[in-house]
Amino acid sequence: MPGSTFFVTESALRNLKARAQRGVCGVSSSHMSEAVAAALGFKSHAALRAALSVGVTAEVQKPDNARLAGRLRQLGYQVPDGLRLLPELDRSYSPFRTYSLRKKRGVRWMAWRNLMVSAINAGLQQRVFGLAPREDWWPGSAPGRNGGAPGNYEFEFADDIPAAATVTAISGDELALHVVFQPHSRDVMPDRAYGLGDGTAIAHGWLERRLGAWLMDGGEEFSCKRAALSGLADATVEPLGYADQGAFIM
Repeated sequence: MPGSTFFVTESALRNLKARAQRGVCGVSSSHMSEAVAAALGFKSHAALRAALSVGVTAEVQKPDNARLAGRLRQLGYQVPDGLRLLPELDRSYSPFRTYSLRKKRGVRWMAWRNLMVSAINAGLQQRVFGLAPREDWWPGSAPGRNGGAPGNYEFEFADDIPAAATVTAISGDELALHVVFQPHSRDVMPDRAYGLGDGTAIAHGWLERRLGAWLMDGGEEFSCKRAALSGLADATVEPLGYADQGAFIM
């Protein structure tokens, strides 16, 4: 998948448009829709809507403010050079620093990525959660009320190896996921497993859902027994309608 590609839902598109609208005065709603579509690599808002009609998410290019500004100029608006209405998501953001997304992906990162993607895919397939904000469907979830209780589910990695996950709704419409690969007992709670005494591998990460759908890169935690590392890293696991690498936002 190209590094400039990511996925948006209907909700993410609305959030991106609202963010852009707050940053400029005098642009009509319909024209901002056209400009945001251009920023995401589409010739028109209608073309973007058509892409979103096919599934829950649409694969788009990361926001580009130069394309957005160019479309506004085509529509007759005078906009300054360097206008930045959308986050371009080419880097990660924290309260302390910003840093570029990594380009080299080592064995440990691939093992973490494969385990997280497998867990997210299973959560989507089992309808534990969805890729849009507030799509939290596990028992005890409470969208809009601090997320409610965490949810737990089991799945199989590479179709035959047991794993378990805990999902928690947190601020910013994100999901936090804790995963245990080959748990040593069915009593293991992934969000309380912090060592390899509970399983062969332990992984933690975040799924962004407000501005798009992607697995955040940069905030991961991962521990794995050496004998299992290459098998996890070499597995083929494709994400179901979201990007496997994207900005870490805190």
